Amino acid sequence: MVLKQNTGGGKTLTGLLIAQSSLHEGVGPAVFLVPDSFLIQQVADEANDAKIPVTTDANDELFRSSRSILITTFHKVVNGRSSFGVRGVKKVVTLGAVIVDDAHAALAATNGIFAATIPFSCKAFDQMLKLFAAELKEQGPKAFADIEAGDQGSPIRVPAKALADRVDEIMAVVRPHADDDKLNTLFFAWPFVADQLKFATITFTSRGVEIKTPCPEVAMIPAFRQAKRRVYLTATLEDEGVLVTELDADPEAVRKPITPKQASDLGDRIILAPLSINPQLGVWVISRGAVILKSPQD
Repeated sequence: MVLKQNTGGGKTLTGLLIAQSSLHEGVGPAVFLVPDSFLIQQVADEANDAKIPVTTDANDELFRSSRSILITTFHKVVNGRSSFGVRGVKKVVTLGAVIVDDAHAALAATNGIFAATIPFSCKAFDQMLKLFAAELKEQGPKAFADIEAGDQGSPIRVPAKALADRVDEIMAVVRPHADDDKLNTLFFAWPFVADQLKFATITFTSRGVEIKTPCPEVAMIPAFRQAKRRVYLTATLEDEGVLVTELDADPEAVRKPITPKQASDLGDRIILAPLSINPQLGVWVISRGAVILKSPQD
């Protein structure tokens, strides 16, 4: 299901209630995923106010036995080394209900989760640069020289044909470094791109080389992909199709999201800052219920 509501419209509490209802139905365990760790306690506080049992510990027996909802980050569940299990590598934790809060923000996080980046400081960077040196020089001699020297310059993308012809060589270069947990940008994302290298996009910059596939293989995380119920809570998205391509949402659910009966306020937001344009404007201040116009001199 896809629920669309503006920020401040009560999406979080709605999602918590859906998770709790799922547990009552026997659809558990249930997890509530937030975009970053800073929001975990905020959601937990809201759940406590509503008397909804939650935990932030994935090993909590109350969560495992479907008696409380786990609040954690999207990245905790969906990453190439997930403690909830990775296809063919780790034992899978079965989930009944997965609630993705602020799915639009989770989408922003997927750029890092599903794109493997080899930093400039890693030996594999130099090896990859030598592997594609001829093609990169042909596209931009100056940009290549800047990247080789570690100077700020324009990014260069590897031609698709050159990439497809050297998949085995790329694998041989990257694989020895992929299990180094100190290289977070490679360690957690490599399993997502390793089997799809021939479809990937490889981009070099002075800071590193990024390997990214067109559509993330969310099926690598069976706990997420095979959950009996997945609910995406989102505000307005410019392109809602990315919920399908990036987060494996049901296309029909995306086409027909659940929205408030009065959804006329769904849309983009604009924040006006007049003083940034004209510092000479007066400032409206609310003081004890009264609106006061103050001049810049005040």
